[in-house]
Amino acid sequence: MTHKNILFMHGASNRFLVHFGDSKPSALLKELNGADGLLLVEEDAESDAFMRIYNADGSEAEQCGNGLRCVALHLVRSKLIEGSAVTIRTLSGSNLCVVREDCNEVEVTLCVPTLETYSIESYPELAFIQMGNPNAVLWTEDDPLKVREEVGELLSRMEQFPNGMNIHIARRDGDQYATCASYERGVGNTHASGTGGASVFVASGAQGPFYVSSTGGTLTYRYNEKGEVLMAGPAGYE
Repeated sequence: MTHKNILFMHGASNRFLVHFGDSKPSALLKELNGADGLLLVEEDAESDAFMRIYNADGSEAEQCGNGLRCVALHLVRSKLIEGSAVTIRTLSGSNLCVVREDCNEVEVTLCVPTLETYSIESYPELAFIQMGNPNAVLWTEDDPLKVREEVGELLSRMEQFPNGMNIHIARRDGDQYATCASYERGVGNTHASGTGGASVFVASGAQGPFYVSSTGGTLTYRYNEKGEVLMAGPAGYE
């Protein structure tokens, strides 16, 4: 990947500093300017590109759904990749991304979700979903933003999660709809979480399409024939 560029992008208002080409994260992390994280995009022998993900605090994450949409959009629009489909590898595996310019949408194939078990006596209702990164969903009938302020950081930093936990407070708004507020490890409150929305979808028991709304917008989820979660939503430049 000879193209080198630094730019700010967002997926459902989840903001990233994106760097294309080899670079050390330490210097770039100082230039976040309020972004939620840093995406380093490099050449890869196994896929069209390899995306490394760094949270605002400098910790490295395994997966980022909103970040995948951003990087896929730029690779296609900049014609660094022929066609509208691109495969991007992260620490959690490879992800097929399809850019649909006619509706300003990028669809990403995430993994087959797995359910995890933790013993949290004070919050037995937490649902733990592995989406290539660790997520926990807490259902509420109240305003998810209010509940996030009360327990988001507390849950994310519990001693049972030595590496932190992405927390998603969700309210069911209908058979195919939910509202979500996320607190992400290494970042804090975010406007949206792609894998968080996927976790809410999985925890809902719905088959899709399922719509998860946050302060950053609405993402759509469904399963494919392999049981993988497909996520669709916007991406853009700043």
